[in-house]
Parts: sequence; structure tokens; C-alpha cells
Amino acid sequence: MSIDASTIPFSPILVVAAVGYAAASAVITGPEIAAREIYRSGWQETCQADLVADLQATRRAERVIPQVPDVGGMLCSVYPELSDLCDMIPDLNTGVWAEEEQLREVEEARLRQAASGTADQCRCATLVYIEQDRVSLALYAASARLITPAAVSGRDAALTRALHSPACAFSAGGAS
Repeated sequence: MSIDASTIPFSPILVVAAVGYAAASAVITGPEIAAREIYRSGWQETCQADLVADLQATRRAERVIPQVPDVGGMLCSVYPELSDLCDMIPDLNTGVWAEEEQLREVEEARLRQAASGTADQCRCATLVYIEQDRVSLALYAASARLITPAAVSGRDAALTRALHSPACAFSAGGAS
């Protein structure tokens, strides 16, 4: 079956131009407009702040450490002549507080490590959104923003879905 160009009610050049315009919208202008609008909306910063807040919520609870009296210190304050004996009595609080401080440092390092990937994770969500909704973004760009598809009007929800997609879970640090 062949198509006779003279029987088409419009010029073949118009068809080629329309296809070219659609391709340019899908490949260039749609993603560019989406990236600029996402940047202007401040979604990247909001995304990172939300991810860091989620990470902070996973912080381990502070351990309640009972204050055990320092027997050696109490004994020597009353009887200074027993200082040699007082030096041999260990302060039970010292080891517990040192252990708690070490656990806090490990926890802070874990949170810093997990938070370091939030920018990449949010950037990934933007790229996944642009790739998944390329046709909607092309329609939005090609219509000079007169037609707003659901993927564009619900951009924040689509970005959040992309953020929690398996494609962007690489830098979540196990927190998402």
C-alpha cells in the first residue's frame, strides 16, 4: 500500500514539520521546561529537607543512664586521708558515659552518611519523573503550556512517587 502525497488534504511538509515539532517537544523542550519549573518550585530543597527529617526520625532514643554515686569521691571528700584507697575504687559512671558517647558518635556518623545521599536521591526523582512523563511534558511544552496534563498538574505527587521508586532507592541508606 502506497500513499499518494497528492491525495492528502494537507502538505507533506506540514506532516514532517509537525512530527519534528513533536519530537523536539518530547526530547528537548518538554524536559527542559519541567526541569526549570521543578528548580523554580524549590522541590529539590524541600525534598532534601524531608529526607533529612525522615532520617532524624530514625535516630535511636537517648539511653537513660542512672546516676550512680561515685563512692570513691564521696569517701575521699569525708576522709581525705584515705585517698590511696579512694583512687582504687572505680567510678562506675565513667565507662557508661564513654560508651554512650561512642554510641552517639556512631549514630551521628550514620545519619551524616545517609543524609549525604539525599541530593542524589532527589535529583534521581527529577530524572525519573521527566523520563516517565516525557509524553505529558511534551504535550505541555508543545501547547505553549495551554494544555496541562495530570502528570504536570500533579507534579509534586509524581516526584514523590519517583523518589520512592526502586530506581531512586540506591541512595536512601535504608531509610525510605
